[in-house]
Amino acid sequence: MALGPTLGTGLFIGAGQALAIGGPASLLISYAFLSLLTYFMATTVAEVATRAPARHGTLVTNGFRYMTDSMGFAAGILRWYTLAMFVPYEITTAMVNLGLWNPDVTIALRLIIVITIVVGSNFIPERHFRTSERLFTRIKVGTMACLLVLSLSIGLGGATGHTKWGFHYWKRPGAMHEYLFHGSLGKFWGLLQCVSHSSIAFTFAPEIIVHRAETFESVHTEIGEALDPTIQDSLPGKVAFDVATTTLPYILSSLAMGVMAPYNDPLLTNNGAGAGLSPFIIGMNTARIRIVPVTATLAILVSSVASARSFLFLASRALCAMSELGHAHRALKVRNEWGVPYIAVGTTGLFSLLAFVSVKMSSSTTTTYFLVFVNSSGYLSWLVSCVIFHYFRHNSGLRHNTNSYQFAIQPFGTYFGALMSAILLMSNGLVGGIPGPRPGPKVARLLAAYLSIPVFAGLYFAHRFQTTVPYRTSHSDLGVHNCRDEQRNKAATQTSEAQQGRSAQPGSPEIV
Repeated sequence: MALGPTLGTGLFIGAGQALAIGGPASLLISYAFLSLLTYFMATTVAEVATRAPARHGTLVTNGFRYMTDSMGFAAGILRWYTLAMFVPYEITTAMVNLGLWNPDVTIALRLIIVITIVVGSNFIPERHFRTSERLFTRIKVGTMACLLVLSLSIGLGGATGHTKWGFHYWKRPGAMHEYLFHGSLGKFWGLLQCVSHSSIAFTFAPEIIVHRAETFESVHTEIGEALDPTIQDSLPGKVAFDVATTTLPYILSSLAMGVMAPYNDPLLTNNGAGAGLSPFIIGMNTARIRIVPVTATLAILVSSVASARSFLFLASRALCAMSELGHAHRALKVRNEWGVPYIAVGTTGLFSLLAFVSVKMSSSTTTTYFLVFVNSSGYLSWLVSCVIFHYFRHNSGLRHNTNSYQFAIQPFGTYFGALMSAILLMSNGLVGGIPGPRPGPKVARLLAAYLSIPVFAGLYFAHRFQTTVPYRTSHSDLGVHNCRDEQRNKAATQTSEAQQGRSAQPGSPEIV
């Protein structure tokens, strides 16, 4: 499973909010739709990656290759801090999983322990970290499989000896929740917001899938040129396989959660405060199964901590890669004898301190703020990927390049992905209309939902004004020569022609 290292509360707990908003049918439709969108976006990123897989992964390099340097810088920083924001999200949701804790001194102690484990484990040697990551991945995938089997057993009546549940909750209280409005409009609105809440499990899934595929399947030079001529055959197939093996368990899990808990259960949203308990935990408590709920709670907690570790690793390596490519401060690429970029890890680890907001505010509400912020940043990142693909296809056509693999679904998949990303980005600020107390003030919800847009714009203009270079596109790997080399050669040619023109003027000593 390609997303095994990052599999966490986005599925086990985050889906509970989505279930409360849209109902079981909307949850299933949302996961199926987002799985299809993930495939579209993964092929968008993969088609560009097959042209020139990068040693650092195309997560932070394609923006510089196919757009302006300022856009590449803004996109790279966007992806870095979005991955980093997953760390406090996972940590805070872990606190919710422990029992819907309210703000007090006790939760601060728990946060200190969890943050120490998450950040401290990223300073161990990389080979040991990757070994532990494989172990945690097996635990998380095993947890998912056990929860699916248990849900099937409860649904069929084999676990409790009572009447089987089946799709009882699809009938009472219903398959689709009328959200904010009555009738069909309310069901549609609930479905739209259900998709928005469910996106947390798929954010950066396309980029991570492609990054892992090109990391394991390709050989690169220092500047990112592909040496393996079979990469066009191996990478697309691996990407398609990883998308299928990732999204299918997600869809099955969404179906199981609709069986385990009704959408009107107040524990799903902690009585309207925000994130609540996992539908799996609610279902097992309702079925009165002993010990198993406690075991499942601990397994989900381990998954949250392990996912926070993995996201911190990904974010710190993205920042280190930008430094190694010359787009961030050179101190961020410094590594110790264990190969750990400790300055990048320490800088990224500061994001984990945002979890202490839950000391003054309910963990359920804090998690909702993190969720809408990460989702909006993810949608913006998808839009950037679509823009990169557009420039890649446009310039490849101009240069008559036929070396890159072309997916049959493209460019339709990119256009559809861009449209849906824009719609979800704009509707993300409408979150928070869960029946009962709203999760935080309206201004805070809007700020969390749309803050990523001005931040991205600020990064772009700050970089452009700092460099004071004319607007240009730096397609560094579209042809045999580097674009900057071509620009320098063109400038040298123009200078030579100007000198020859001056030497050919009347009265010049060369004129006979």
